[in-house]
Amino acid sequence: MRKLFTVFLCSILAVLQLNAQNRIITGKVLGDNGAPLSGATILVVGTSTKSLTNDAGNFSISVPTTSKSLLISYVGYTTKSISIGKENNISISLINISSDLDEVVVSTGISKQRRSEFTGAGTTISAKALVDRPVGSFDQLLQGQVPGLAALTLSGAPGSNTNIIIRGQGSISGGSSPLYIIDGIAVEAGVFQGLNPNDFESLDVLRDAAASSLYGSRGSSGVIVITTKKGKSGKMKFSYNGQFGQKAKPDFAFKPMNTTQLLKAQEDYGKIAGGGSAIPGWFYSKQNPRYATLGPAGQAQADFLLDSISKINSNWGDYVFRNGNFSNHQISLSGGTGKTTIYSSLELYNEEGTTPRTDMKRVSLRNNIDYADDKFSFSLQSSFAYTKRNFQQSTTTNSLGNPFLIVNLQAPTSLVFKPDGSGNYATGVGSAFAGANQLDLTKYDLNYNDQLKAVLGMTASYKLTNDLTAAVTTGIDFRETQSSSYGSKLAFTRTPAATTSPTALAGNQSEAYFRYLQFNIRPSITYNKLIAQKHKINATVLGEYLTQYGKGFSLTGYGIDPRTPNTPAAITQGNAVNLLFANVGGAKSQNALLSMLGTATYIYDGKYTIAGSYRYDGSSKLPSNNRWTPFYSVSAKWNVMKEKFMTNVNWIKELSIRASYGGSGNSDNFPFGDFGYLPTYTSTGTYSGLATLAVSSLGNPDLKWETVYQTNLGLDFSLFKGKLYGSVDVYDKRTKDLFVQKQLTAEGTGASITVNAGTMQNKGVEMLLNYDIINKKNLRWTITANAAYNKNTILDLGGLDSYPSGTSLISVGKALGSIYEVKWAGVDPASGAPLYYTKEGKVSSTYSASYAVQDYGTYEAPWKGGFGSQIRYLAFDFSVLFSWQQGAVKTDNLEYFVENPVGFMSGGYNQSADLNFWKKPGDIASTPSPLYGTNFSSKLIHSTNFMRLRDLTIGYNMPQNLIQKTKFITRARFFVQGTNLFIWTKWRGMDPEAGGSNINLSEFPNPRAVTMGLNITF
Repeated sequence: MRKLFTVFLCSILAVLQLNAQNRIITGKVLGDNGAPLSGATILVVGTSTKSLTNDAGNFSISVPTTSKSLLISYVGYTTKSISIGKENNISISLINISSDLDEVVVSTGISKQRRSEFTGAGTTISAKALVDRPVGSFDQLLQGQVPGLAALTLSGAPGSNTNIIIRGQGSISGGSSPLYIIDGIAVEAGVFQGLNPNDFESLDVLRDAAASSLYGSRGSSGVIVITTKKGKSGKMKFSYNGQFGQKAKPDFAFKPMNTTQLLKAQEDYGKIAGGGSAIPGWFYSKQNPRYATLGPAGQAQADFLLDSISKINSNWGDYVFRNGNFSNHQISLSGGTGKTTIYSSLELYNEEGTTPRTDMKRVSLRNNIDYADDKFSFSLQSSFAYTKRNFQQSTTTNSLGNPFLIVNLQAPTSLVFKPDGSGNYATGVGSAFAGANQLDLTKYDLNYNDQLKAVLGMTASYKLTNDLTAAVTTGIDFRETQSSSYGSKLAFTRTPAATTSPTALAGNQSEAYFRYLQFNIRPSITYNKLIAQKHKINATVLGEYLTQYGKGFSLTGYGIDPRTPNTPAAITQGNAVNLLFANVGGAKSQNALLSMLGTATYIYDGKYTIAGSYRYDGSSKLPSNNRWTPFYSVSAKWNVMKEKFMTNVNWIKELSIRASYGGSGNSDNFPFGDFGYLPTYTSTGTYSGLATLAVSSLGNPDLKWETVYQTNLGLDFSLFKGKLYGSVDVYDKRTKDLFVQKQLTAEGTGASITVNAGTMQNKGVEMLLNYDIINKKNLRWTITANAAYNKNTILDLGGLDSYPSGTSLISVGKALGSIYEVKWAGVDPASGAPLYYTKEGKVSSTYSASYAVQDYGTYEAPWKGGFGSQIRYLAFDFSVLFSWQQGAVKTDNLEYFVENPVGFMSGGYNQSADLNFWKKPGDIASTPSPLYGTNFSSKLIHSTNFMRLRDLTIGYNMPQNLIQKTKFITRARFFVQGTNLFIWTKWRGMDPEAGGSNINLSEFPNPRAVTMGLNITF
């Protein structure tokens, strides 16, 4: 018994001694924004003892007295080592990896690499810059955020896509849209209304050959890789994000005349050129010789009418524009236990446009499931969305049905509503009624589409050995769009008072349907080996198969009964009596791509990196003799800070030099469809009762890809203990085998044929800078800036000096998009005649199209960039982003209408408040005398330089001491945001961004938005 008691007592003493050798350390882990980090790992260095933080970021861990430090880590943040002192309660702040060059992970869509090992030129945009923005297409968010990326939103209609160009245009007849990859799956460019950017974890913009060559024939215009959110280990977290506000028209530099100004201008016009009742300011004027011929009653009537008209001052902008409501609600679920995590979200998006009838509604659902053990990993991503968009008619044409032209062209002396009090628009025939007719069309007509979008992706990998992994990635991108357009016979312009056309009088219904499907599968084998802790080798062999299907049809029928509007069932069958024959069309196509790819990377001691890739693509879009095309890249990186001679250089934290060279093709921007190498035919009518065909395209049996070869030299740096960090890149990007139009001889039909014969160059420099002015626990202030210069030059056109393309001229030695126009020399002060420069530089009063020159610049801005700042103070955060471009010009077609007294004011239309036309000898005027017409010239060419306040956000994060009192909330943030708040520009139209690249056609301007929101996690 005594022995048992002795053993028991010794055991108790041993336990007490063991506990005496341990100590309990508690603390809290916070992010650099002050928010707690739940699920952060605290590891006792030198042991296997570890703990996780709870929802409030708190932890408690038993630490041996012999231990010296703790290692704290959290996904997306820098890992931090903390020395253990005498304190038993500590607070740790981790820094987001966006400011640490070594920790940022870059995704190429095929693999992921640490920034310190990545040899290419790429920019990563974090979720913070993508979420809670009131836009219906995520590409609108890229403006001003990435060096070398031009992003212009050509229409402010809800859900409009943005024209993205990386490092300049690389093709004359083909496009320049980058390749988009979501979770390893290629998706259709320019159709992003069904994607919710709140689900994005990061977005990588890859600009040089080190990444683009990985995609071979598809990568020449750059690659944008999107990684969506994954679930994080720990208990399930439920989040709600809500946002609501309004969108309004922006302020325009251009101002139309009011009634007083217009009547005075009409009178001045009439003194010189005369005029009729369409210009009442002259027709009823006492200075009109006609007035003296009237009797007293006639003069009194003229005075009365002029006085009545002068009291009408309709502001058409009040009826064309409106304030549109905006709301977005999203709930999400994230978490997981063991080896499996999930992320799910459901979103309801609702945006009204700034014109009546325009809007966008979206319901989107995302589910991401991830599983990983020591051998096998599996990821499944799925996204489904239904989107409905209502459109405004005629917003890309200069027609009287276009509200953005009418708002500036309709005279303020015209009535909006009929004076009978009915509330009906004051419709009629003639210029005085154009505005009311347009509003009448908006009231009765419908124009909308319904879109179903699905993106599904799956990746599975299995570790065959410690060094060898087999994997497969597969997925689909699916879209189905149904478009409907209804033209009611009740609209005034379709009544007998306005038209005699049988089809117009009958009303119309148009339906269009298009289905798109892209399937992709990519198996791979990867070898990854670290030898002697210095030699890191990674080699991958991949195969890829991609196929695209497209099918669509369209029909337009007539004879729609207004009692059964907007349905194809109401279409009247056409016959020889009613002449209401329907128009039916359709299309169907398919292409396929088969590829083999090999990549290899060697890293020596973290100091030197060499990488290369070789891809062999076979595409059905090319003729059999050119179907298979090789692409390759080589790249290298030197981590200078690993050198011994940099050991004592303390003011430099990171310094790396990169270089790359390689080639890629322009398949996704191929301008000739799936069968461009074949001749095509079209029906031309009948001959002797037989249908006839004629060649519509000659085809080219030797057609091949336009291939872009790119050289890049880059520098990544972090200075002054990481306070100043960024990158600088210089590049030379050349498109070879450029598509060029060549004229055939008369014996060869005299038509033109597309051949691979030209060369184009884009060369430039890009800079990205970030500076942490203050980086303390309660205050952090960072400023950011990026800028780029790109010079585009056409080097060769296959022996031609130039050739016309539409209204422009493609010329060797000039930039693509160089405007070709007769140079304006002003107005002759003596006669009021317009003056022009000849090609020899002489002034002439004669206009000739042969005087046209290319001395004005290009519609693509060579300079572009953005700058901003982020501030966090205690619970408050503030961010601002400006975007800008410099050096671009385009033709302002609106000016042709509103500073044209002869062509438009004489017909009763309004003019610009800045109109200054010649009235008498000696006048220094900008517009000729009304005795002369107006021609297109460089007078209409203006700068589209701008600086835009793109985004402004102010947020408040609820303090943890208040959150803990709720017992069920783990995070809460309130914010106010403004988008497109101001723009500084000399452009006189509605928006320097909106419209075609070379000419403005009174397009939908980008709106201003102010919203409020709440992010809350339970």
